[in-house]
Amino acid sequence: MRKIIFAIFLFAFVAVTAYAETGPTEQDYKNLDELRVKLTRMRREMDKFIKDIISDYPGQAVSVDVLGQGVRVDVSETDKDVVVKADLPGMDKSKMEITLDNNKILKIAGDREVYKKEESPNMIKQERMSGHFERILELPVECLSEGIKATYKNGVLDIVIPKKEPGKKESVKINVQ
Repeated sequence: MRKIIFAIFLFAFVAVTAYAETGPTEQDYKNLDELRVKLTRMRREMDKFIKDIISDYPGQAVSVDVLGQGVRVDVSETDKDVVVKADLPGMDKSKMEITLDNNKILKIAGDREVYKKEESPNMIKQERMSGHFERILELPVECLSEGIKATYKNGVLDIVIPKKEPGKKESVKINVQ
């Protein structure tokens, strides 16, 4: 019995050691890249599919964007701040909610209202919808929760978030005894 257990452990050790030495190959990385491209394409197709379904029901209150992608943003960085610009045309700033979670996750949310569905012989297509939208971004660095400034003008929301100062690295001399 001991010989069998020893043989199993020896086989497992050899298998693990052999795999650890080879590790992921270049082909494994290529396969992962291809999978990432396919999943991204599939997500875009699903977003388009859902938007097409939503457009078939223009009178109902539905999400303004699908999976948070309807809010277009630019994120830039200066020495002291992270700057986020979001396109939110026709929004009332009192219906926007902006939060910073864990010093790194920015959430832009709100409600948009289109007053009524026009039903007239001259209406060809009506795509503007009412509903809730939400966009969540991971910022490139940790930021401070104090001193954040947000302004809304001409349909563009500007958010300036001060960066957290990186920890100062100290050099300590150690005496050998």
